[in-house]
Amino acid sequence: MSMMVLILLTLVACGSSETDGDNDGGDTDSDNTETNEETEANNEDDEAYVLKFAHVVSPSTAKGKGAEKFGELLEERTDGQITVEIYPDSQLGSDREILEQMQSGTVHMNAPFTGVLPTFVEEFEVFDLPYLFEDREHAFEAVNGELGDYLSEKLEEQNLKLIGFWDGGFKHFTNSERPIETPEDLDGLKMRASQSPLLISQFKALNAGGVSIDFSELYTSLQTGTVDGQENPLSNVISQKFYEVQDYVTLSAHGYMGYPLIISQSFYDSLSADLQEAVEEVAMEVTEWQWDVSASDEEEYMQILEESDVEINELTSEQKEAFKDALSGVYDEFHDKFEDADKIIELIE
Repeated sequence: MSMMVLILLTLVACGSSETDGDNDGGDTDSDNTETNEETEANNEDDEAYVLKFAHVVSPSTAKGKGAEKFGELLEERTDGQITVEIYPDSQLGSDREILEQMQSGTVHMNAPFTGVLPTFVEEFEVFDLPYLFEDREHAFEAVNGELGDYLSEKLEEQNLKLIGFWDGGFKHFTNSERPIETPEDLDGLKMRASQSPLLISQFKALNAGGVSIDFSELYTSLQTGTVDGQENPLSNVISQKFYEVQDYVTLSAHGYMGYPLIISQSFYDSLSADLQEAVEEVAMEVTEWQWDVSASDEEEYMQILEESDVEINELTSEQKEAFKDALSGVYDEFHDKFEDADKIIELIE
């Protein structure tokens, strides 16, 4: 009997020892799991990214320079973890096509002309209202302030994230027929317009046909007479050499062209918090730099125009008032279309 008790006690002790050993092994497995998770996280932090930045203008413009500057600074700030590839001059398609590629994730950044964005967020039509901003300072405060915040929320619904707003300058009329000094001078001209409904309405209000033509095809269309004229900031008039196939430039400053700096939301979300912070810091820094470059470049553009064969005229304050009166119906159309029209305009004033 005593022998049997001794055997049972021995078996219990062994079982207890094995259980303790199992518990120690469980702690070791837990430690290993945590170590593996930390290693995987570190590997994710070290992952290399290629950011494709496409746009439709020349690298010599303020926007083109801004894209290059953004790429250089971001690669530097991330120690090369993010490599930026720049595709200028419509290499990857029109602004609209690039934005569609951003939604699908094959392209990651663009700074498109605001006139193509109503296809994605219709409230961007506000930028197509004539004489919307008094000057560059007014535009900067609005697009990088409350108006920009409002539109940013709308863009996120389209898998697009606004991280800055670049300057394109004020638009002017050019044409091959006659000087433009009054609204009536545009009567009967075939003027190129972007896809924006309000810009087409703008030219209809001036009795000028608003013909939709892709930016990449505009020079040829002007050269062949498919259209008589167009509207663009001086940066595009010079960099795309429109002045070579136009006879008249009217400094009308009748509209503003901005370039929202947009990144694919899905690409942005794939980055670690540190890399996201780097992207936003660089975007903010380059935005301020780009606005300065854009303003200084205009002086050079004017000199090039003055040395060319085009005839230049600048609208007086009174002449601009006549255009504002002629285009007032465009504002009525905007208010009829958007319930938030008053709120949007208030964000600008």
